[in-house]
Amino acid sequence: MLHNEVTVVFLCCRVYLQTSTISDLKTFIHGHTIRWQAVYELCARHRVRPVVFHVLSRIPEAVPKDTWQQFKQYCRNLFVFAADRQIEAARIIELLQQQGIKARLYKGTDFSLLLYNDISMREFTDMDIIIPEDALLRVKATMEGEGYEMDQADYFSRYPAHFSKHLKDLSFGKRCSRGKRFSFEFHYRPTRALTGFPYSFTELLGEDYLSRSYTSQDYYSLMLLNNGASDFYPHLRSLLDMVLLYRKGPATVPGALQPFDILWKQLAATSLGIDTGGQAAMTTRAGKLLLKRLQHPAMQGKYTFLEQAYLHLISARPLSGKVHIVRQHLAHLVRPNGNDVKGLKLPYFLYYFTKPVRLAANMLKRQE
Repeated sequence: MLHNEVTVVFLCCRVYLQTSTISDLKTFIHGHTIRWQAVYELCARHRVRPVVFHVLSRIPEAVPKDTWQQFKQYCRNLFVFAADRQIEAARIIELLQQQGIKARLYKGTDFSLLLYNDISMREFTDMDIIIPEDALLRVKATMEGEGYEMDQADYFSRYPAHFSKHLKDLSFGKRCSRGKRFSFEFHYRPTRALTGFPYSFTELLGEDYLSRSYTSQDYYSLMLLNNGASDFYPHLRSLLDMVLLYRKGPATVPGALQPFDILWKQLAATSLGIDTGGQAAMTTRAGKLLLKRLQHPAMQGKYTFLEQAYLHLISARPLSGKVHIVRQHLAHLVRPNGNDVKGLKLPYFLYYFTKPVRLAANMLKRQE
């Protein structure tokens, strides 16, 4: 049986998707004791505060005033934040294009408008922009010229080939005039090589991926890779994305991503009451673990490295696939990264010796 607060959040999402009614939600709230602060915190972890507030706005009398104000204030701030970011993203893209760098928005406000018809209905933090891989140095120079600071700048500057091979984006941030932090991620590939699905943007979207608008089919493939194969549908927002994309019409699924297409449909059928054409039976161990986590009242954010490694391992088929996953994750675990390079200037091979020391020190700090 689900906790009352989890049920409220799930019912709000169902009402939004029209698989339950507002009267079902109202009846449940009036018939049970609800800890509303826990509801708000769950919505934050599931990244569905705007959706839940949109639904609760139909029954404001059922929500305590302090919780109502908390939702209202967040959603108001998100709208202003999204509008500011949309303006800044347009400015940055225009600046890059003036320098001959092709760039286009990916997810963020662009995705919100496509699915929710509102730039502030889908929670997000970073503005994601797609760029060609040969433009990394020029993008870095442009963003730093605009006052942005690059994450892992030392790593990129000293080992650019290693950086571009194992990561998928350049990240920048700075404080804006309202005090909020503007963060940009410039993606040159859809996901990290660690996931085992080395699709390029060209393979997923075609040769013209930097010069056209994206359709629901484009985003369906991108989100199967991003929400599914990379992140394992970590929260309700990732399922809402897939449901709304699915409802926009039939989509072609890249072969290697078909298991993740089945997975979200099973999760959505069970948790959100979605009819996805006979995919309701949850049969895989990975799927059962994901569902249990989604329904847990203490559900956290994205999966840790070890959790993702385990999910990749139990999802892989056949035995050779499992062996490949183990090798990939072990190589990633021992390979030096930006945290190892930061502050220490050594020949690269020596970082293989300093990394275990850093990891052990971090583990001791967490235990303390």
